[in-house]
Amino acid sequence: MATPSIAEPGAATVPHEAVRAPAVGAARKQAASSALSLLPAFIDRLRWGRLDAAAELIDQMSAALEASHPAIAARIRRQRTLQATPISMPKDVVDLEEPTRKFDDVVMPANIEKAVMDIVDEHRHADELAKFHLKPRHRVLLDGPPGNGKTMLAEAFACELGVPLLRANYAGLLDSHLGESGKNLSKLFQYAGNGPCVLFLDELDGIAASRDSSDVGEMRRITNQLLILIDRTPAHCVLVCATNLPGTIDKALMRRFDFRLHLPAPDRERIQRCARKELAPSLTPGHDISILADTLASRPFPNLASVSDRCCEIRRDLVLNRGRAVTEIASRDPD
Repeated sequence: MATPSIAEPGAATVPHEAVRAPAVGAARKQAASSALSLLPAFIDRLRWGRLDAAAELIDQMSAALEASHPAIAARIRRQRTLQATPISMPKDVVDLEEPTRKFDDVVMPANIEKAVMDIVDEHRHADELAKFHLKPRHRVLLDGPPGNGKTMLAEAFACELGVPLLRANYAGLLDSHLGESGKNLSKLFQYAGNGPCVLFLDELDGIAASRDSSDVGEMRRITNQLLILIDRTPAHCVLVCATNLPGTIDKALMRRFDFRLHLPAPDRERIQRCARKELAPSLTPGHDISILADTLASRPFPNLASVSDRCCEIRRDLVLNRGRAVTEIASRDPD
């Protein structure tokens, strides 16, 4: 005969079902939260006509809800073969990417770190700004010598904002036929205006030459067209442009930018920060050579890209040469 359980005097007996109920409720809540967290990305993929990528998220949402909400999971799976009419993506003039690098991945001067966070903060508070008849500022120019993080920073803007990165494809954008380049620019900006995104135009000086110094009629027309398109770009599209030659860009276009951020050649402190990231123990399993960051910081590297390349050389020596030459590699002057 089973021994009856003995409860404390006056204590109520709690049914097993009542004990399980909170756990079940918590599991259902967690499942719903997991599925809901995928919705913004799902909507973005639909907006940009990326149906295959949206279908992948349908699989993930239905899997998250299968145990706790089987009926809802089944309804979601039925949408697996969605046939929404996609936005026509002008693949000849733009590449759409899902960004992965954040601000922490970019080695920036302290003043630039603050500025980029302020820009993102404006967009995160767009609804509050709208109550005061304001829009977030959204036109950013990055300038500075090559190899110091302008392209990476454009991607980080998109990642921090949780929006796709639209990278202008100059091979298709510029056309030798009269007037075609302007039409291609219009296609690019029209596509970018469809929803929240970061539109990145690298080497802006190549398509926005000063009209005072250009004798080529087509280049002057492109600059005129670009001025109009930038003025019409909606605030939910963050326009990020980059250049190594800001002095050659048309003055009227320069005035269109809300922010101008200068990424200079690295000083000792930024070289050291970059080297510490690239030589972190997580990237050198079984080895801790982060102390070599101090050695690298003493070398006159012209840009951060060369620091990153040298750190890759050091990590490669760990794999192929058991690290016998890492000190020599770190001490060598840049080429």
